[in-house]
Amino acid sequence: MNRIALSAVAVLVLGAGVSAEEIDLPHITVSGTATTEVTPDQMVWSLKVQNKGASLEEVAQQHTDIVNRVLQFLKQSEVEEKTIQTSWMQFGENWVYRNRSRVKEGYYASTILSFKVKDLKKYKTLWIGLSRIERVSVEGVRYDHSKRIQYQDETRVKALLAAKQKAVNMARILGSRVGEPLAIEEDLSVSEGRAVPSFSNVAVNAGAAGTAGEGIAPGKIPVRIRVKVKFRLITPDK
Repeated sequence: MNRIALSAVAVLVLGAGVSAEEIDLPHITVSGTATTEVTPDQMVWSLKVQNKGASLEEVAQQHTDIVNRVLQFLKQSEVEEKTIQTSWMQFGENWVYRNRSRVKEGYYASTILSFKVKDLKKYKTLWIGLSRIERVSVEGVRYDHSKRIQYQDETRVKALLAAKQKAVNMARILGSRVGEPLAIEEDLSVSEGRAVPSFSNVAVNAGAAGTAGEGIAPGKIPVRIRVKVKFRLITPDK
């Protein structure tokens, strides 16, 4: 059963200090945050293939061979082909600094590969298999959930309810009540993980902490949503 953690931080905003363009009604602004912790059911891998050499043509051919070897290994490991993606394919001159001078040392080629795995038990097989392919590095492995969008929708409802409840409580203390919502805004820096990762977790070699010696400990990943809602503030005439 998913654990729902609710919290809300509110800021009371009345007429003072608010420009006429922003709002012309007495109001209260609150931020509501909700978090749903779920057990991940898939991993997202990011790999980098990079090689260097004296001849650009040789570098390009070697690079193609390495990428094909990685793709063949993923196919043998039964990674779904539709989840495999190549990106950031580059080649060019390889410049380095030596004795305070910029010197050309042949050429380079690089490609980023990413893929998803639904069977977490494949972690060890993939980790060991990829380590046997030279000039391939694992840039990162993060956890995710196949129903992420559904969990985000459910958590967003919780965040809105938390914001409303906070506004109602604050208004009651002041002898007022909350009216209709005037504006609703979602904090994408939280919901999409721009400032605080909301749906990611790095898979690490956990050793004995892993399951059945697989070297991972999935734990829980948080689905976090934060919203800001502006309600009309109604104060009865005395």
